[in-house]
Amino acid sequence: MKTTDLDAEVGVERSDTTLDYATLVLASPRGRFFCANLGYLCSADERAANPYRPYTLADAVEVLQGVDVAALAELSESDVLDPLGFATDWARYWQPPDEEDIWFATPQAVAALRPIASAMWASAATQWWSDGVDTSCQRMVAHPYSADELPESALPYRSGSAGLELWRAHVLEDEERYRAWRIERPDNRIGGEWWSIPSPSSALETSRARERLGALELLLEEDSSGCGEARVWPVTVRGNPRVYEIRNPADWARLVDTYPLAVPESKRSDWFETTGEYRDWFIPDWVAVANDFDAVHLTMLGYLTTPGIVIPLTHNRGATVLAGWNPDTTWWLNTDCVYAEDEPVLWRRDDEHWTTAPS
Repeated sequence: MKTTDLDAEVGVERSDTTLDYATLVLASPRGRFFCANLGYLCSADERAANPYRPYTLADAVEVLQGVDVAALAELSESDVLDPLGFATDWARYWQPPDEEDIWFATPQAVAALRPIASAMWASAATQWWSDGVDTSCQRMVAHPYSADELPESALPYRSGSAGLELWRAHVLEDEERYRAWRIERPDNRIGGEWWSIPSPSSALETSRARERLGALELLLEEDSSGCGEARVWPVTVRGNPRVYEIRNPADWARLVDTYPLAVPESKRSDWFETTGEYRDWFIPDWVAVANDFDAVHLTMLGYLTTPGIVIPLTHNRGATVLAGWNPDTTWWLNTDCVYAEDEPVLWRRDDEHWTTAPS
């Protein structure tokens, strides 16, 4: 597998820059929210006990300041993934930040979160979170669209191509439509497709399996449906795919700068709501990206440092936002590189855990 490794260029190497990781994480709303969840998990303060999280910023800061960060080293991977799942599910890129997101961005909250963020990156449970895509254990997840049972057919949808040309045409049509709406109704905010992933298309979305978890997407899904049932297909990765790795905001900016697609009209209202800024917005032109890369992977670290923030561009006059991309998810732009096996495994979630369902 060929990857682009840009960490050395932006000065982020895990062996000796734990504090740099903490700084990156605390500059991101998802990273701060995750660290707060971890702090609450390790707190003996009754104000942190779910579902009764602290009611005020002052209470939140007091609770987080009182966390025994040494307890973070004792957390299992499952313990750590659950708070990340909560932070992921509460991602919203089409509306203003939630109250807690506003709290956690204040200087006093960031100061309280910093020891937690530093201890998190020293934990054994997170040592692989800056790793590139693991092609040996990729999985595809499908949920039913309603409360109905999953269809009898076990085969996932398969396409001969990723359909990125159609995706691009769809985006450009949206741009023209939103431009006309803005001219007609300049004072109206009109929401639309707030994400920056290659959707809608036939590109395949996968995440890795972990011990006792069929796929990370089961736990880590933005704006999840809440459905407690899913099918998980093993995915075979063929050959030696060219994979672009996103480990930090600089990696995302470089991807957008190199393959820019201007979307100032269609992203105008939604990304103003989530960032508070009007910019000339850009996303990657996934058609152009696919000429050089077979897939793009967002690392766990990349998720905690990159989504939901304004990321200025260097070679284009504007900025970008990473939105709608789940932790550790790989988008396969070349569908010839991957094959979903015929037989899935059915997983169900009880009050606390995902487990395989009886066959």
